[in-house]
This record gives sequence, C-alpha cells and structure tokens, in this order.
Amino acid sequence: MRDKLLDILKNEADISEQEMLNYLEGKLTPEERQSVEERIATSEMLADAEEGLSQLKNKEEINKAVASLNKQLANQLVNQRRKRKRRELPNQSLIILSTFIILVLIVIAFVVIYKMQKG
Repeated sequence: MRDKLLDILKNEADISEQEMLNYLEGKLTPEERQSVEERIATSEMLADAEEGLSQLKNKEEINKAVASLNKQLANQLVNQRRKRKRRELPNQSLIILSTFIILVLIVIAFVVIYKMQKG
C-alpha cells in the first residue's frame, strides 16, 4: 500500500511522495529530515499536506485518506470539465444564430437599397 502514489503531491516537484511518507513515519536521517522541513516551509501545499497527514493517528489511514482525496479531486476535475463544455455549447449556438441574423439583415438591406436605386 505504501507504494501507492500520492497524486495530491504530484505537482510539487520538490518533494516525492515517498519522502513525505518517510518524513511522517520518522524514517529519515536528520539531514534528510531538515531538507524536507525546509521544502515544506517554502510550499503552502506541502505544509497543508504535512499538517493534515500528520494528524492521522494510524499511518495506514494515510493511504485511505489520500485515495479519498484523489477521488474527490478527480470528481471535481470531471465536473469542472463538464461545466465548461455546457457553457461552450450555448455560446457557440448564440454566435451562430447572431451571425445568421446579421447575414439576413445584410441581404435585406442589400435588396432594399437595390430596389430603391432601380425604382
């Protein structure tokens, strides 16, 4: 289970998932621990992740919490993409309709001007 990737830290290139787990479990050397703590101090995302994960009493709960967070994030991304697609379709339809109406008005104006010049 420990091999499971912590996708929530994927964008934080300065610390690996394994380093965070080792840090939380106290398996780092003092030098490695200091290095991780310095990187956590410079990143709000890492600080929040460390704070939340360190509050779990049972370290096995970390994998469950991370899996739950990953699932929630994935659902939010899917919902955001759906909302964007829904917004795009009405806007495209409105643009097409507006363009058609403008073209019809141009044709009508052309016909009226043409008839006024002849008649």
